[in-house]
Amino acid sequence: MTAPWPPAPPTGPVAQDARPVPPVDVGTAFQLLCGVAALGVVNLLATLAMVAADRKTFADQLIKDVHAQDPSVEISTSAAEGLLLVGLGVTALLGLALTALYLLFVFKMRSGRNWARMLVTMIGVAMVFFAIPALFGLGAGGGVAGMLAGGAGILQAVLSVGAVVLMHRSESNRYFVPGPKAQ
Repeated sequence: MTAPWPPAPPTGPVAQDARPVPPVDVGTAFQLLCGVAALGVVNLLATLAMVAADRKTFADQLIKDVHAQDPSVEISTSAAEGLLLVGLGVTALLGLALTALYLLFVFKMRSGRNWARMLVTMIGVAMVFFAIPALFGLGAGGGVAGMLAGGAGILQAVLSVGAVVLMHRSESNRYFVPGPKAQ
């Protein structure tokens, strides 16, 4: 007794909803951009740690600013530090939300959306310009947290440049062209 033959693969037109496989360059750019997002979280946490470590200075500045605007208002140091901690918490949540939005653009880019590729490209170019001061040691605070934030910013810029170059190579450009994709 013999086993039946397996069914033949279907022939004919490819289904409309079949997703093409992204080129290797797009896949590599996706991985680089995920690294950019991870470094963004490292940068955010290092910056928050740097501000939290020097919260007395920031609280004193807040008290001076409030007093300069309205001398009749008095804020205690503990209240100013409490406001600073709330501000740091809001900043952390906002930073994580923006990272999630960035990752949404990165995933859309990988699935072939040209608008997402353009947004990620613009964000990458902005990251390069924001990393220039850190490259020359300007604007970063002292200590380990400042060095970590500056280093993460520089690495973000480098990874972004690599991803932008890969997203705009000829094979990648064909992938992002609207219309039916050749497999």
